[in-house]
Amino acid sequence: MFLIIMCRVLELSPNAQPSAASIENKMATLQHKIFCVCEFIKTESATAVHRVFRLSFNIQPPTRKSICRWNHQFEQIGRLYKDKSSGRPRVSEEKVRGIQESFEHSPRKSTRRASRELGILQPTGWRVLRPRLLFN
Repeated sequence: MFLIIMCRVLELSPNAQPSAASIENKMATLQHKIFCVCEFIKTESATAVHRVFRLSFNIQPPTRKSICRWNHQFEQIGRLYKDKSSGRPRVSEEKVRGIQESFEHSPRKSTRRASRELGILQPTGWRVLRPRLLFN
């Protein structure tokens, strides 16, 4: 329903004139994605979408792969934007305790050796030691 409304809004709006920022920026805006998906639904042709996009926005159109991916994404999950990522995965409390015990037992142990013994990456060990456990 939302896509149908957005398609009608885009059809009613006059041809967009490109700004200097839109030509430099290679990322497609949500308006561009909606436009491409609407046109792809109408024509079922990425080439036709390219032609209409170039005429409407007067900028380089997205790739065929992107247009097909957006259409597939819309068909599968019903939206054209990604979920916000959760960021870096957190270190489990079990691993933190293992690192703490390892360095309490032998504080002069190298982080490389401790990471091998505990089966973790060396940067993970440093990230836990420095800010969390206040080791220097």
